[in-house]
Amino acid sequence: MVEFHKGQQVIHCRDGLAVIVDEIFMSGKTYFIVKTVRGDGENIYVPIDRAEAIIRPLLNVKEANALLERGKTIEVEYNPNTKQRRDSLKRRLGSGDVNDSIHLLKQLYFYKTLKDGSVKYGPVDLDMIQYASNNLLDELAIVFNIDREKIEEFVFKKIA
Repeated sequence: MVEFHKGQQVIHCRDGLAVIVDEIFMSGKTYFIVKTVRGDGENIYVPIDRAEAIIRPLLNVKEANALLERGKTIEVEYNPNTKQRRDSLKRRLGSGDVNDSIHLLKQLYFYKTLKDGSVKYGPVDLDMIQYASNNLLDELAIVFNIDREKIEEFVFKKIA
């Protein structure tokens, strides 16, 4: 069982990097108040008894390195059927699983580096892929203590 505490940086399965700012008791339940880092910094109420399904601790350096090693083995995945492609992207985006996040980040890498026209994403596809990639890149910037502006280049070199 993971122990969470006030002040801890965590990853919210949907909203990415966040901080546990407080606990509150409402309607017979205790909640963590989790403040997102991206966007408007909204507060999200996470039931403490379900916290592990909604938030997770940041990766440590060893876990992050293993994730990037796994990223090297991911191959291009492009489905020309728009509905099937988007459904697959939505499933990966919504899972909150770091393995799905590295998969989407690798697809972004392919999109940005392959110039043979084999990967063509529409704006909606790119938004989903970029959203998941940004969440993972935010986390990796903290884990590796690298400026956020430089982390994508660092990660792309590692997963190439």
